[in-house]
Amino acid sequence: MTLRNELSFLLRGPLTNVLWNRIGHARAINSAPPGVKMHPLETERLLLREFRQEDLGDVVRWEAEAKTQDGNEIESQKFLDFCFGEYRKSGMGPWGMWLKDGGLLVGNCALPHISFKQGTGEVNYFVARQYRGQGLATEALRALLGFGFGEMGLVRIQGRCAPDNKGSERVMQKAGMKFERMIPSVAAPDDTSRREKLFVMIRGALKPLSE
Repeated sequence: MTLRNELSFLLRGPLTNVLWNRIGHARAINSAPPGVKMHPLETERLLLREFRQEDLGDVVRWEAEAKTQDGNEIESQKFLDFCFGEYRKSGMGPWGMWLKDGGLLVGNCALPHISFKQGTGEVNYFVARQYRGQGLATEALRALLGFGFGEMGLVRIQGRCAPDNKGSERVMQKAGMKFERMIPSVAAPDDTSRREKLFVMIRGALKPLSE
């Protein structure tokens, strides 16, 4: 099965759909250099950590709450298997977003498209609709940026969104990322009518929350 066909096969619910749409090429990640390891990240309200097999019930619940499928355990397991494969192959993969208060899974985020040789990476994030509007995506994004510029040693991190996705655009702006230019859509690179907004942050530009 080709990667493109495999991605199409796995696109089922919102968690897997958004993840695969945004980081489907994560397999191009260079293996992390010695000393760089994915680990849990904490914000004021979130715990970001690797997915585990015992999270299957949380992923099934997450999908059911999103109301686009009925908590399909088979598809949720496929999503977890993808995560586990990425952790094994590159030492990096999706972080799940859990609320510290209550321990609910509310989304996922990642740093795909990493080139350690060039010092570049890309961020993505997704928060379930019922948890949006609370600044959770911005918290997670700032944690990823800090990890990317800090322990990973990246010098440039970018993010992208559709021109009409004002919510995602605001998340990147609130985290301090700056609009750079319009670029071809990652979902349809050969379709010149489909464009995305590219936002960028350079090392040193991430400011403390107090500033």
